[in-house]
Amino acid sequence: MEIKEKFIKTAIMLSILLCVSIAPLILAEEVNAASTFEYQVLDLVNQERAKVGVAPLKMDIELYNAAQIRSKEIQTTFSHTRPDGSNWSTVSPKAHGENIAYGPTTPEAVVKGWMNSPGHKENILRPEYKSIGIGYYKGSTSYWVQLFGYGEANERLESSPTTPTTPITPPSTYPATIPPTKPTNNSTTSTQKTVKKPATPSFSLVSGKKKILIKWKKVSKASGYEIFKSKKKNGKYVLLKTIKKGNTLKYTDKNLKKKTKYFYKIRSYTLDKTKKVYSKVSSKKSKTTK
Repeated sequence: MEIKEKFIKTAIMLSILLCVSIAPLILAEEVNAASTFEYQVLDLVNQERAKVGVAPLKMDIELYNAAQIRSKEIQTTFSHTRPDGSNWSTVSPKAHGENIAYGPTTPEAVVKGWMNSPGHKENILRPEYKSIGIGYYKGSTSYWVQLFGYGEANERLESSPTTPTTPITPPSTYPATIPPTKPTNNSTTSTQKTVKKPATPSFSLVSGKKKILIKWKKVSKASGYEIFKSKKKNGKYVLLKTIKKGNTLKYTDKNLKKKTKYFYKIRSYTLDKTKKVYSKVSSKKSKTTK
């Protein structure tokens, strides 16, 4: 009887030791598979950028780590709002654009879905972006995240060691009113940190001898203005002048023909990093030279 009990205890101990030794290996395999998927997405993204002549993105360490966090968060709340109610961009100061998706089971499928959506496609092909972080998490379905950055990447290579981690448990401070999103069909969404469009400037024209003075009212937070000109009422408008100072409020179009009517439009712009954000173009106005 004692021998039988010893045998059972020994068998139980061996089973426990076997489970303990195998569990990290299984977790490591899952992490490595996720990392492979993430770098496959990077390759596919850079293939799409190459098609339009845009420089490739590099995987940034900080954005990569932030994408790991976001890929787990969106299984709780599939939104650009984080489970604690803050904006997605709070996950990293380097993050300036985000694509998220759930449902697609392969890198090819999720990139295809993003490229078929104008907002996601814009993020993927935006030439100002230089770095990226990609996160993949296998929960009740597949969750995917891309975070885009303007700065040069502190590059994370695919061969970089990865420490297996357990899934993040949402803190108790998360609002109880935000229920987990239940995926039904493949779903994707994207966003960027956006700068609000400036107002359209109002302007007036003053006729002079072989010249026309264009004056406009200052637009709040405008970085500059663009003036367009046409020689015909319904003709093609071409860029006449770019005003690069927001405090400059007039421009004289000189060396014009006498007693000739000219048509003008104007818009303001503000700067978002290296990209201009434009107001709507104004209605046309005309004036005849003296």
